Amino acid sequence: MKIRLSLLGVSLCLSASAHAYSVYVTGSAPVTTQIMPALGTIEATLADILATQIQLGTAVVNGNEQVASVVSEGFKTQREMDILARQTERLEDARKSFTVPESICSESASGAAAQVAGTSRATASSLRSTRAAAGGALTGQTRTPGEDAVRAASTHAGYCTEEEFSSIGGTPFCPAVSRHPGGDRQVTTLYDGSGETGKRPDLTFSDEQIDAALAYMKNTARRSAGRSPEKMDLKTAAGQEYQGVYTEYQGITDAAAEPQLSLIAASKPNTSTRDALSETLQSEAARKYYDETTSSEARRTGMMSEREFEAFEVGRRYANTAYLTDLQEMDGDNLIRELIRTQNLSNWLALGMKNQLFRLSVIEGQSLALLAEQKYRPQMAALEERMNAGGARGK
Repeated sequence: MKIRLSLLGVSLCLSASAHAYSVYVTGSAPVTTQIMPALGTIEATLADILATQIQLGTAVVNGNEQVASVVSEGFKTQREMDILARQTERLEDARKSFTVPESICSESASGAAAQVAGTSRATASSLRSTRAAAGGALTGQTRTPGEDAVRAASTHAGYCTEEEFSSIGGTPFCPAVSRHPGGDRQVTTLYDGSGETGKRPDLTFSDEQIDAALAYMKNTARRSAGRSPEKMDLKTAAGQEYQGVYTEYQGITDAAAEPQLSLIAASKPNTSTRDALSETLQSEAARKYYDETTSSEARRTGMMSEREFEAFEVGRRYANTAYLTDLQEMDGDNLIRELIRTQNLSNWLALGMKNQLFRLSVIEGQSLALLAEQKYRPQMAALEERMNAGGARGK
């Protein structure tokens, strides 16, 4: 088989003549129609990919710049906020230290306390009634015990009660039911002021309430033990002795009446409170408490008594919700100042209590002296008689 194929190849080579030709290729349909368009598409795609990569790179760079800018702005804003916070804190500290609150008006009221107390004491030393009957009973000569009792009955005509009017009404001793029934014999006249039954307590008294309190004091602390001596009486030894005993008795009754007289004076409208109130009432909290609690006489006159002034100073800091609201808003130096003022107010009231204890001690000492006199006077009188008798025998 191999021999046949070889022979066939030789015969073919011998039968054909060999020629050489030059070839120039001018085009190729597959390349032109298929390969070249595909290459163009590839190049366009690569160009798009390159452009996209360039855009992505640019965006990344811009994004990084924006992030850096945002971070920088954030730090800058934080620094500005820190600076502003420190400035605000310093301003707040300065405001707390130097701002004058509305409650500063209370300092004016506290500063007037000494003047109010002084005016009250001066009033006690010169207090006189506006009514002739009570004024005569307090400033005139002392009557006999019987005459003094008639005077008390005559004065009581102005303080007749409904019960008394039902029995002795229409007489000179009870012409009509009084607007201040029982004012000359009820101890509440001193504490709350005389007036209709069931009225609210008054700490600043009207003139009529002052009269009733003075009448009560006269009936209880300045009762007569004997008449005033006259000139003719002093020409005798007995009259001179009577004058001495009368003077001693007046000293005791004056001490007995002084606490009541001081309380009445402390209940009288006090001129020294007028300016203090005008300053204090600029505070809204103080004004609110004033409108809720002030007595009618204080509203009418624009002045408080010493008693009501002290009660107002204490009450508006404790029994006043508006003040408690102001207190919650205080801090720093303002709160410390308010605490100091409150403590000073307590000290002032404690000083008043100390002075009252001194007065009570004086009265207790006088009471002890009276008890000692009652105990030892009879013994000393008996011994004096024995001494006189012994002296007479010795002579």
